[in-house]
Amino acid sequence: MTLSASLGDTRAAWLLAGVEFFFALSWVVYVIFLPELLARGGIDPRFLPWILAADQLIFALADWSVGVAVDRARLALHRIGPMLVLLSTLSALAMLLLPWLATMPMLLLLATALWVATSAALRAPPYVLLSRYAGRARLPRLAGIQLLGLAVTAALAPYLAIVLKGVDPSLPFALSALAVGVSALALVYVERRLPAAEQAVAAEASQQTPPATAKAWWAFLLLLALLLAFGQQIHIAINSAAQFKRLADPALLPWLMPVFWVGFSFGLLAVGGFLKDRSEMHALKLACVLGALALAGAALAVSLAALVVSQFVAGIFWAFILCASIGVASARGYPLQTGRNTGALMAMLAVATFSRFGLATSGGAAALGVLLVNWLPVVLWCLVALLLRRPRDA
Repeated sequence: MTLSASLGDTRAAWLLAGVEFFFALSWVVYVIFLPELLARGGIDPRFLPWILAADQLIFALADWSVGVAVDRARLALHRIGPMLVLLSTLSALAMLLLPWLATMPMLLLLATALWVATSAALRAPPYVLLSRYAGRARLPRLAGIQLLGLAVTAALAPYLAIVLKGVDPSLPFALSALAVGVSALALVYVERRLPAAEQAVAAEASQQTPPATAKAWWAFLLLLALLLAFGQQIHIAINSAAQFKRLADPALLPWLMPVFWVGFSFGLLAVGGFLKDRSEMHALKLACVLGALALAGAALAVSLAALVVSQFVAGIFWAFILCASIGVASARGYPLQTGRNTGALMAMLAVATFSRFGLATSGGAAALGVLLVNWLPVVLWCLVALLLRRPRDA
């Protein structure tokens, strides 16, 4: 690969990082203001977590569907830019209207469902575009750059909740909608600068049906991705706050909660070196083991300094796990089923978030007890490492 091609790949990854940032930012704004919108419509606040959980199910279905649609368009040698622009425009319009529909509960819920479904255009397809730029070998590193947008937003989320407190939701929603709409143009720009050879992928390259063993192995990997993501969700959304409160003043939480995501950002920048002499599968196994040790360190920490270090390191290894998983998903779908596989992986992340909402809302977390919930992420990541220890037929 020439230096100019490599620089082009990196520029594309940074552009897509901007897309990821604005998508994640719109989700943060939505979550911050959703309680106020529901209150305006007279919707019982007890439904809030269930609405957020339902959003994740819609995300899961839309992620996979959009991924499959992207593959079909590529198989027919069609550009996917117009489809992504249409979906992103609908997403932006739906988000723009949410504050204005707040007094009409049914329309508010319908607009919310439309926004969630169409915003899938900004989740799985960018990874397909990256895979078409870089092929299989460099995708995890470029995906790491792209995911920086998500990491920055996650780190800023606690501060945004403070800064936007008391602000009329119309302006943040309008700015987020505009950002989502502009992001669609970045997707088109990236696609139109694809290498000529990639624009003309032969239709017969990957039309053969995968053998049953390959399908079974892929289903197994998706199950493991679900377990890893569920463990990460439990750690971030349930355990982290309790661990910091145990060792620090609760007033410091907005400054301490982003530590995991700061580590995640560093991990995304370092993932290329971590994968340099390892396959994605070997890197995934190693990251699961080391990440589980970091999570155990957070559970056992007896000082704030030890907890901060453990959270930071856990974030690094979650970055390695996510990038290696994207690499595995892309490799197993390369070249013409990358959208389906990356869409399925994004769907598993959404299902994990749905499961965490369900566990917390149903009282399951309280029923399990603090000790069990605190160690559940460690157990899940160790379990995945054990299941991946023996090679299987693909």
